[in-house]
Amino acid sequence: MHTAREVPHRHAFSYRAAGLDMTMPARSALLWLTHLWSPQLQGEFETLLSMPGSDSPDVWLLPDARTPGVTTLARRYQRCYVFDEATLLSLPYPKLDGHRLLDHPHFPVLDFFLSHPDYDYYWVVEYDVRYTGAWDTLLRSFHSFDHDFLTSHIRRFAQEPYWLWWDTLRHPTKAIAHRDYIRSFNVIYRISNRALAFIHDAQLDGWRGYHEVSLPTLLCAGGFTLLDFGGSGEFALPAFKNKCYTSSGSRAGTLSILGTMRYRPSRARAGMRKNKLYHPVKPAPMIEPFRARRTVVRRWALELIRDAVARDRSS
Repeated sequence: MHTAREVPHRHAFSYRAAGLDMTMPARSALLWLTHLWSPQLQGEFETLLSMPGSDSPDVWLLPDARTPGVTTLARRYQRCYVFDEATLLSLPYPKLDGHRLLDHPHFPVLDFFLSHPDYDYYWVVEYDVRYTGAWDTLLRSFHSFDHDFLTSHIRRFAQEPYWLWWDTLRHPTKAIAHRDYIRSFNVIYRISNRALAFIHDAQLDGWRGYHEVSLPTLLCAGGFTLLDFGGSGEFALPAFKNKCYTSSGSRAGTLSILGTMRYRPSRARAGMRKNKLYHPVKPAPMIEPFRARRTVVRRWALELIRDAVARDRSS
């Protein structure tokens, strides 16, 4: 069991601010989060462990304490940080209704940060993310960017106004205008040391919210820099448009089933496109049954129709 502790305020090292060669990587950790284990997942994790080069991040396994065989995993891997739901939900942050770890997936990251505050950047990768290229090449392609929050599918409130998680972001006495809300899809992301310190302080101050709205909105409002590492949104640089992944969303915030990055339905394996991120890639027992997959497709199709009708009426 790990106990959170106070972290001194400090800024992450910025090569740009120091006027140095930005191709030199900052010190980074890669946190691979899982609540499952299998030979296939072991292979995926050990692919990350075997990344070549002294500039590769320190790769950490972050298993839920309920993961089958977690004690063995903690002995097998030197960098293994087991997180426990009860401990994380006792962190001094406001919680969403329901108080489930599933609703607070950034808590393991904050807990790790509080115990390991000496990294400049923290990559976070969920167990069901796959990349159809070399992971070290993907990570190195962002060494020269010192943005505080690097993630996928960054969208403004006006683009997806009916997304159901917007209203989870709130504070007892403070407010951010809805027009300034931002959402993102955080199954893989990189966040800076100073950004995590800011989020830690913001939550101690009383901010709560689902991480896909709280992280990008609070960071942007706090003057931190955001970057989308692919897709087609405004936060992606021209050279990276649709390069690392593809996605699009309805006005209700549902990600297209045609994108390489989506919420549902699950895949049994990554797609055929090279050098692309895919999500979700699940073990066979977790693949949705046909009826559930059909429901997801129908919902997505109906939202496309509604969006098309709305555009026609406004034109």
